[in-house]
Amino acid sequence: MIRRFALGACLFVAVLVWIVAAPGTAGAQSASPSPVRGPSVSGQVSGALSAGSTLTIGVDATIPEGWEALHLVEASIVSGNRVLERLRFDIEDNKLTVGEQGIVVGTGAVASGEYLRVSGADVVVTTGGANLSFGVDARVVEAIPEGARFVLSVVDDLGASDEASRSLAEPESGGITWETVIALIAAALFLGGFIGNLFASKRRPPVRPSVYETVRQRLERERAAGASKP
Repeated sequence: MIRRFALGACLFVAVLVWIVAAPGTAGAQSASPSPVRGPSVSGQVSGALSAGSTLTIGVDATIPEGWEALHLVEASIVSGNRVLERLRFDIEDNKLTVGEQGIVVGTGAVASGEYLRVSGADVVVTTGGANLSFGVDARVVEAIPEGARFVLSVVDDLGASDEASRSLAEPESGGITWETVIALIAAALFLGGFIGNLFASKRRPPVRPSVYETVRQRLERERAAGASKP
């Protein structure tokens, strides 16, 4: 009896421990933390690499916590393993740095690096929800080597980052514009007039009857009529 009682007590204690511990175990398993999501970046660079041309750089950054959690946006020109130029936009300070020169975005101040020159008035920043878009038209002051890549990156307030590498986008075909249509019509009119004048100059004008010849023929008809009378 004592042995049975002891065995039953052990089973009761074991069941009680399982009942108490099971919910905690299940809760610990269900409360596993979800993976942390950081910022992401995308964008595009278009234009030309030659000196005197314009590069249009667009960077789109996204973070689930909201764009206010972003800290820095960068666009770098890379040739081989060397960084030729770097544009850095500090979101909190609304400041753009080109090379070693910094300007406040939205002002007429100009910052120049070795390859690019940027006016603060040519920078557009759009924010909303989880997204931040950064766009700039940069003047090329020195020709950028062919095959250069553009590395776009973003950093949040906690130091997490993301980057994307882009090549220069091919220029889009805009189709036939009104300027092209007008130029084609003008060319067609000019060509038509030129060809018409050319053929007109080669065509012989009709021969007009001579006044003297007309009088002579009339006199001959009158003489013939008079000679035929009895």
